[in-house]
Amino acid sequence: MNNGNFKIIEYEHKYKEAYINLNMGWLKEYNLLEERDITIIENVESEVLEKGGKIFLLKTEGDDIIGTVGLLPQSENTVEIIKLAVDKKYKGFGLGKYLMTEIIKKAYELKFNKIILYTNSKLKVAIKLYEKLGFVEYSIGENNYEEADVKMIYEGDK
Repeated sequence: MNNGNFKIIEYEHKYKEAYINLNMGWLKEYNLLEERDITIIENVESEVLEKGGKIFLLKTEGDDIIGTVGLLPQSENTVEIIKLAVDKKYKGFGLGKYLMTEIIKKAYELKFNKIILYTNSKLKVAIKLYEKLGFVEYSIGENNYEEADVKMIYEGDK
């Protein structure tokens, strides 16, 4: 997976600090950081990878990690998109859309047929992106996040 000078790679432990910094940065900026996020981010191997999830990183040619997105299985058929982040210096280049498009493809490759995500209404630009990609807002219902007030399910082309 490549987009010009950027490449999507699977998470490796050597990138853990970059993964933590990217996610903690935006969550703190929007005052959305909560215990569940800290647990997932700081323990990505045990909280995501060992539970059958995947983390993808967006890397520059210079080996800098500038973006991330992940998949966390919720059931045999349902997967949650987690922790979409793009470094502030690289916003406006369509990299969030690129990561989301690729993660949706990956979810289907992994045989999930329902893709969900939870977000916060403060993240208007992100919500607009999700809607453009085919996500539809649903009643929030029960979820694992205190700060989430929006639930979206992918209903685009499958």
